[in-house]
Amino acid sequence: MEKQYGLVYDLERCIGCQACSVACKIENKVAPGLALHEVKTIGGDHPDTPAGVYPNLNMHWSPTLCMHCKDAPCMDVCPSNAITRRADGIVLLETDDCIGLGCKKCTWACPYGVIQVNEAEGVMQKCNLCSHLIDEGKQPACVDACVYEATFFGDLNDPKSSVSNKLLALEARPQQEERGTDPVVFYSQKWWQ
Repeated sequence: MEKQYGLVYDLERCIGCQACSVACKIENKVAPGLALHEVKTIGGDHPDTPAGVYPNLNMHWSPTLCMHCKDAPCMDVCPSNAITRRADGIVLLETDDCIGLGCKKCTWACPYGVIQVNEAEGVMQKCNLCSHLIDEGKQPACVDACVYEATFFGDLNDPKSSVSNKLLALEARPQQEERGTDPVVFYSQKWWQ
């Protein structure tokens, strides 16, 4: 069985520190104003504010990035074949092949809104799961930077892998699974509460 890399987020452990986002920006030299890995606040109407009325307040965070869908709509609509899937399941966007600002079909097709428009370079960009690090036997930068151990990476097809064990233990589910894109980024049950 081929590898299927994926991520599991334990939202009970995520404190919204943004270390994963910063690590992504540094590792991938992401341009100012863009975020290929963003941590969104789930709570009140404004960033980093809770929902509810004191003393019953609720706030948590959702790391958001490319979901590396098995049935990726962005890949289906790309006229230049700039978006491809590797044998290990990672969905890549090759900026050298991207038509860019004249197209933007992938940004409209992505149900998660994670494909960014890089106006300065005239191309689309998205998380590549740090495939260059994975090829070196390392973890993605976001996983490596998570000091609260809220992020798990590995081969979802290996039932003995830590990511598979976390997937089961946390009863993790993908976002918007009703869209049928079969994403490989999962979130603990706290997301659904």
